[in-house]
Amino acid sequence: MKAGAVAAVVAGALILVGATRRDDDVPVDPTTPEARRAAATALEVVHGRVVGVARDRDNGKWEVTIDQEGGLYEVELEPRTLRLLRLDYD
Repeated sequence: MKAGAVAAVVAGALILVGATRRDDDVPVDPTTPEARRAAATALEVVHGRVVGVARDRDNGKWEVTIDQEGGLYEVELEPRTLRLLRLDYD
């Protein structure tokens, strides 16, 4: 997917920030470049609609929540490299 298309998908998808966040998660402004990069990386792991972007208060990792056909995935990414740390399905 081209960078412009990814940016458009991410920009359009980031509308329900914090929809499924835990107590130690801090919502992130979805329009920031860092949040867009984290969301785009998470969408490479799980295709769907981004419903939340947060940072973990304790360790700074990115936590991106994606809705895929009614199921929610949480993609956890390393803070600096955006390397996949964990994938949860709720």
